[in-house]
This record gives sequence, C-alpha cells and structure tokens, in this order.
Amino acid sequence: MSAEPALYTIRVDGLLGATVLSAFPGLVAEHQAAQTVLVGYLDRSGLYGVLSQLEMLGLDLVALSRTCLS
Repeated sequence: MSAEPALYTIRVDGLLGATVLSAFPGLVAEHQAAQTVLVGYLDRSGLYGVLSQLEMLGLDLVALSRTCLS
C-alpha cells in the first residue's frame, strides 16, 4: 500500500446523519439505498483514521475501494 494519497470510496451500512458525518471531515457523503457512501482523497494515515473512527462509532463497513491517481 502506497503512502501517496488516493481516492477512496467507503460504503457503510445505514443512513448516517449530520452528527455522525461530522466525524469524517473532508469526505463527501451520499446516501444510496440503505447505505452511506463516503468519498475522498486519503493518504495511508487518513485511511486508517477513518477506519478507526468507523469502528469506534460501531458502523459496519460494507465495501472499500481505492482508485489510483497515477
């Protein structure tokens, strides 16, 4: 895994409200069906921070994808 920033799409179960979404500054949120999709540019530490925050909030990760920029 490269330390260079990449575009990540993170899909979680449930429709997250504004209060929970405020825990993910810099990510754009979109609701799709019964899930929330978070999209944004993250480096390695930023990604681990988001994943840690998801765990602390008790959110279920459904999918994670990375788009290389190079």
